[in-house]
Parts: sequence; C-alpha cells; structure tokens
Amino acid sequence: MRGFAEMYHLMQQKISLAGKSHSTLKNYSLHLAQLALHFGIVPTEIDPDQTNNYLYPVQQKHDTPSDSYFKFTVYGLRFAYRIYGMKDKRIELPSIKREKKLPVVLSREEVKKLW
Repeated sequence: MRGFAEMYHLMQQKISLAGKSHSTLKNYSLHLAQLALHFGIVPTEIDPDQTNNYLYPVQQKHDTPSDSYFKFTVYGLRFAYRIYGMKDKRIELPSIKREKKLPVVLSREEVKKLW
C-alpha cells in the first residue's frame, strides 16, 4: 500500500526515540496495517466516520471495551495522529475507560491459611 511503509518508518523512529519497546511498534503497526487494508488507504487519510464504523464492531465483538485489539487500534491511531500533527483527529477517537480497582491484598492470617 502506498504510503504505509513511510508511516511505518516514521513510527519506528518515533517509538525508538521515545524509549518505547519494540512490541509497541509491532502492535501499533499490526493494527494500523489491518485498518489500512480494510479501507485501502493509510490510516491517517481515513475519514473519522469511517474510523468509527470500523471501531464499533471491533468493540462490540467482545463484552468489554477493554479488549486489547480495540485498545491497540485506538492507541495506534492516536500515535499516528500525534506524529503527523493531526491533533484535531485525535480528539475524535473514543476514550478508553481505565479500571480503578485496588489490588487484592491478603492479611497475614489469610496468607498463613494458604500455607
């Protein structure tokens, strides 16, 4: 696809300079490539309505929006928009709720019972 290789190279450079892991590049680029193949254009050229129409079934495929496929697609798009200076498009992406659960901590007596 025309333009995707350049986008990947720029993402590779920016992710490396930001100190992010290689798996971040791999996950972002994989999900953006699937999006690009679906529409036949690079993700930065996709209309916001088309993006939402793509993301909705991805989110609905599972019971919760915390699904990693959905998250990596959204995070990958956000990263691509950021490196191309497309702040106006970034705002249009759905927000992802973060769970605010405290970790389960056992008391000493509970730990002793486990042994």
